[in-house]
Amino acid sequence: MKKIIGIDIGGTCIKADLYSTEGQSLNNYKEVSTHIDYENKTNDILEQVCNLIRSYTRENEISGVAISSAGVVNSNTGEIIYAGYTIPGYIGTDFTTEINKQFKLPVSVENDVNCAALGEAWLGKAKGIKTAAMITVGTGIGGSIIINGKIFNGSSYTAGEVGYLPIKGQDWQNIASTTSLVKNFEKKTGKENQDGRSFFKELADGNTIAKEVLDEFIDNLTDGILTISYLINPEVFIIGGGIFSNPDMLLTKIQVALNKKVQDKRFLPKKVVAASLGNEAGRIGAVKHFLNQHT
Repeated sequence: MKKIIGIDIGGTCIKADLYSTEGQSLNNYKEVSTHIDYENKTNDILEQVCNLIRSYTRENEISGVAISSAGVVNSNTGEIIYAGYTIPGYIGTDFTTEINKQFKLPVSVENDVNCAALGEAWLGKAKGIKTAAMITVGTGIGGSIIINGKIFNGSSYTAGEVGYLPIKGQDWQNIASTTSLVKNFEKKTGKENQDGRSFFKELADGNTIAKEVLDEFIDNLTDGILTISYLINPEVFIIGGGIFSNPDMLLTKIQVALNKKVQDKRFLPKKVVAASLGNEAGRIGAVKHFLNQHT
C-alpha cells in the first residue's frame, strides 16, 4: 500500500499523519508546536517539516509528501509567496526543493483553506460535488473555490481571499469573523476576555445583547455569502470554523437570511452545510491535491 505523509502547517502547530491513497488515516499522528521567533522575525518551519518527514521515513516506505499551509502558496512550485505577520520570515520558503534534495520524494503544497475545501469535496459534506465554495470563520475569514473537482487558484494564487471583500465599507472579516463577533459583544456589554464558547453560553442563557450581536453577525456574514454565490453559483457552500462545530442553529439563521436577501432562490447554492472533517480536513485535502498533481 502506498503511504503519503499529510502535513498541515499553522502558526500554532504543525500536524502530520500517514494516509492511504483513499484518504484514510493510517493512525500515525504526530504534532509539534510551530517554532516562530517573533523578535527576530524568523521561523524553523521548513526544518520542522523535514524532521517530521524523517521520522516517518525511518519506519515506513513513503510515496510522497502532501503539505497544507497557511499563507499564499504557489501550488506549482511549492513555494510560499505571501504570509502575514503571524508567520514572519515565511515568504520564499521552498518546500519542494528542500524535500526533494533531502528525501528524493514527490511533494505537493497548497493553501490550508484550499486543502480543507478539497478534503470536504473528496470525503466530506461536499463529496462528489463538482462546484463548491468554502469559507472558514475564525480569527479572520478564509475562502476557497472548487471548480470541476479542483481548486481554482486564480492568476496569482490568491483566488478565495474573501476576507478582504468590501462589505458595508469594511473588509468582510472585520465584521463577520468570530473575532469580530466576540469583540462586538465585549463592546456592547463591557465584558472582557470573552471567546466563542463564552459568547454562546451567554446566548444559551438568554442574554438579549448576545442575541442582538448574533443577528448583526448573521447579517454581515450572509452579505458576503450572497456576494460569493452570485459570482460563482456553487452547488454547495461549506462553512467551517470552531463556532460551526454545533452548526444547526447558525445554519438555520443563515438560510433564513439568505432567502430574505436573495433576488431569486435560483441564485443560491442548493445546500449550505457545515464542514464535517474538522481539523483533519487540511491534511486529507492535501493528500487529494497530491494525488491530483502526481497521478
